[in-house]
Amino acid sequence: MGALLDQKYERLFSLLDANGDGVIAEDDFELMAGRVVAAFGEESSAKGATYADEMLNYWRALREAADADGDGRIDKDEFRQALSQVSDHFDTLVGPLYEAGFQLADRDGDGLVGKEDFIAVFVAIGVPAPEAGAAFDRLTGQDRQDGQLTKGRLMAAAAQFYRSEDPGDTASHLLYGAL
Repeated sequence: MGALLDQKYERLFSLLDANGDGVIAEDDFELMAGRVVAAFGEESSAKGATYADEMLNYWRALREAADADGDGRIDKDEFRQALSQVSDHFDTLVGPLYEAGFQLADRDGDGLVGKEDFIAVFVAIGVPAPEAGAAFDRLTGQDRQDGQLTKGRLMAAAAQFYRSEDPGDTASHLLYGAL
């Protein structure tokens, strides 16, 4: 794994460690899912339940790939190892979580997400609002839809976040803010 992927994985680990205890575990994923769903007032909706389910599916995929000692906790080294395996299966293991997040943020179901809703998701997962806004601008700057983000553009950027070593691809490697 190259230095850029290592930095991105470190950033993602810090966000997934929602309770800040230095490891990621199921409760981190439950906490983060709750924050995101609450940000949209979808705690009792099918969209909210889908997002929470996909967050736990992501946790299970990571745990299966990384939790070698079976303690239900993943440290940074285990995470780096697992993420490269999980990212090889992005479309089936990680992609559904991003799709569910997009559906939450696409409040009117038109297939587009505005900046305010994009920022709300990313702030709920721990990205500072200015960095989330800058990420939105990078993403929509390449694919103008009247200041709206398409699901295809988000999915492509998310997949590249997990895989790309290209330092010029700032729309994907800065998806979760500064590295």
